[in-house]
Amino acid sequence: MIRRADKNLYLVLLAALFVIITCLIPLKAYAADSIVIRSLNLTFKSQYGDEEILMPEISTTTSGVSIQDVLWKRDISKWKAASNERASVILTSDSMVFAESYNRSECKITGAKFVSAKSLDNHTLEVKVDYVPVVKLGRTSKAGWSDSKKTKAVWNKVEFATGYQVALYADDKLKKRISVSSNVADLSEYMDKDAIYYYEVRAIGFTAEDRKFIKEGDYVTSEDVVMEYDGDTTGAWKGNTYKQEDGGVPRNSWKQILNDWYYFDGNGIRQTGWLQSGQRWYYLSLFDGKLLTGWQNINEKWYYLNPQGGEMMTGWVETQPGVWYYFYSDGSMASNTNIGDYWVDASGRWVS
Repeated sequence: MIRRADKNLYLVLLAALFVIITCLIPLKAYAADSIVIRSLNLTFKSQYGDEEILMPEISTTTSGVSIQDVLWKRDISKWKAASNERASVILTSDSMVFAESYNRSECKITGAKFVSAKSLDNHTLEVKVDYVPVVKLGRTSKAGWSDSKKTKAVWNKVEFATGYQVALYADDKLKKRISVSSNVADLSEYMDKDAIYYYEVRAIGFTAEDRKFIKEGDYVTSEDVVMEYDGDTTGAWKGNTYKQEDGGVPRNSWKQILNDWYYFDGNGIRQTGWLQSGQRWYYLSLFDGKLLTGWQNINEKWYYLNPQGGEMMTGWVETQPGVWYYFYSDGSMASNTNIGDYWVDASGRWVS
């Protein structure tokens, strides 16, 4: 029989042997002489031109590591300034091996936000980041007035702008400077004396966060003209209602104000978000209620709203000559899947 002391010694030795064996088993099948990369870096350098979003320059200074590929979740044609765009950067190394994963302190990202970093194999690593495109805004093509009294400033929109800065002058002296989120501003309350008035306007990022990625445009001086618009220019906004010149407000109907369309409920309140009107669905800006058109990212899904009428599109849609996308019955875009006998890629585009 095994004595108690010998049995205890046997158990201790067995436990020690288990620890040694466990330590010798690698967490990952590295070669005996492999060097594991403990930390790495990626830099996203923004590139931008006037009214144009460009791809960033991506680089790494990690020794022995190179960038093999960059895969973007969405096609650049759908990018918007000051809006996150997801990228997968594929890194490779011939001389060293990657760890299973890295945290944000081990994988330092400059110019973008770290999401994750996981190895695909010993020599390949996928790093996911969120990058925010930068754009330099252009100038408005025309600035004037929307009424004969010349108290309501109006100007043509600038692509990618989320706001505008207006500087009102009286007899060539600065009277008031304001920022607005639309392309119209009622300046009547500041025009309180007889003077020659004009204003300057430039496109900007409306919020502090927008301004990190949207570079303001140049000022344009207003012309002494009343600009022509398709919609109503004589009324005035009172909060979320629009008071017409005759004192009434639109109810249960669409109304075009300047060049933008809005929908008002039975109480005369402008609506926001998804709206069903007749048999069609439309989307109204959550910010100001304007009818949106074209490509729109809503709750992390892409939709295509008819550029001519704003209605949500479904089925196969040719957004430009030879470029096709498929949209489900709820309007969301299909991606990375087969639609019948056809394949759409990660950007949603049909691949022939």
